[in-house]
Order: sequence, then structure tokens, then C-alpha cells
Amino acid sequence: MGLYVALVAAGLGYIVLGYATGWAWTGLSKQVKLWDWLEGLALPITVGLVPLLLKRRQHLQPVHKTTGVMILAAFVVLVLAGYLVPWDWTGFTGNTLWDWLSLALLPVVIATASLWQPPPRWPARHVALLSIATALAIGLVLAGYLVPWKWTGFTDNTAWDWIKLLLLPVLVPTVLLPRLLDVVEAGLGPVGRVDQAERP
Repeated sequence: MGLYVALVAAGLGYIVLGYATGWAWTGLSKQVKLWDWLEGLALPITVGLVPLLLKRRQHLQPVHKTTGVMILAAFVVLVLAGYLVPWDWTGFTGNTLWDWLSLALLPVVIATASLWQPPPRWPARHVALLSIATALAIGLVLAGYLVPWKWTGFTDNTAWDWIKLLLLPVLVPTVLLPRLLDVVEAGLGPVGRVDQAERP
């Protein structure tokens, strides 16, 4: 516990020194916006949470899901305010949909992939929803190129850029994570059996 407190204190001290004093060695200044922090921390934090998500995914309560939805809603409001007010400290203005996909797609997939439970049989309603979502995504991409919608940021990106963007987010939930889940469950299985055997 003391180590965590020390790390948090060091991190806060680094931030205060960087922004308040402007010391060059910190690399922090008023030019470093919230967007820069998201670029630097979104993926490492998500990867760091993966073991916890894998271990606790079966024990998520409604309160956890409600909290997650509330945090997501607050972030959406922050993003909208960053563009519409606009809040310069967010650094959001000027970033396109492509920039947001590059920033958030992989962390979101990693954070939620452990919660995905593919059904043994897809109901017609789920197939319809997936088809509609796919059609909307394709329509958005086509409009971004053909209209063109500059806010999407798609027009300057080639097929190779799309491959680089989508390759890891597709491979993580379809190839990597299922095998990782098998390893984790195999490692936790004997512990669970021992715990059950020790119960009176």
C-alpha cells in the first residue's frame, strides 16, 4: 500500500512541477493538453487492467456496469464540450474521427473483449442489429471519402492505413484473448477446486 501511495504522490508532484513551474525536464507545459495525456496513457492503462478484468469478469455486479456507463457518459459530455465550447485545455479541437479511432479503438477492444460472450446461436434480432451497425459503419466511411466529410479525417487514408488501424483490434478479441482466457482459467481452476474442497 505504501508503494502505491508513494507512486501516486510522485506522479502528482511531477504534474504540479511540470505545469506550475514549467521546468523543461518534465516535458509538461500548457502546450500539453488532455489529448496528449490520452495518447500516452490510454493503451498502457488498459493493458495494465487486463489481468484484473480477466480475473473479476465473472463477478461484475450491476453497480459496476452502472458506474462504467456513468463514466462513459461523463467522458462523452467532456468531449462534446471540448469541441463545442471549445475548451482549449482538452486539445480536442482539430482532431477528426480518424484520430479518435486511432486513439481509442484498440484500448476499447482490449478493455471490453474479456466481457464478450459469443452466443452458441445468434438470434435473428442480434443478426439484424449487427447488420445495421455494419451497414451504418460502411456508409459513414463511404460518405467520409465521397462527400467528403472533413470531420471524419478519412480522405487522406489509404487501404494500408485502414489495415494498420484495424488489424490489432480484430486480432485481439478473435485470436489472442480467447487463448489468454484459456490459460488464465486453467491457472485459476485448481485454486478454485482447492478453495471448494477446504469449505466445510
